[in-house]
Amino acid sequence: MDNNNSSLPKYSCCSYSEFGFTDRSNSYNFNGPTQKGSGFCAANDPELKRKKRIKAYNVFTVEAKVKTSVRNGFKWIKNKFGDIRNGV
Repeated sequence: MDNNNSSLPKYSCCSYSEFGFTDRSNSYNFNGPTQKGSGFCAANDPELKRKKRIKAYNVFTVEAKVKTSVRNGFKWIKNKFGDIRNGV
């Protein structure tokens, strides 16, 4: 099989610059602006940091409750099947 690129079609009607993909210096990622200093004005606010930290603690609490609930559910199922197998 030959690796001749001349058999491939050439598409020259569209370029990335037409869609604005060349200058992405001011683009956003999931964590906010990518440039330093152009972030949110309240980024250094201690009250905002405290609220964010408390929300993270609440997420950990919910995760622990779900994990405990699932673990207890599996224990219950295991005990029920054990009781059925043992004839209780």
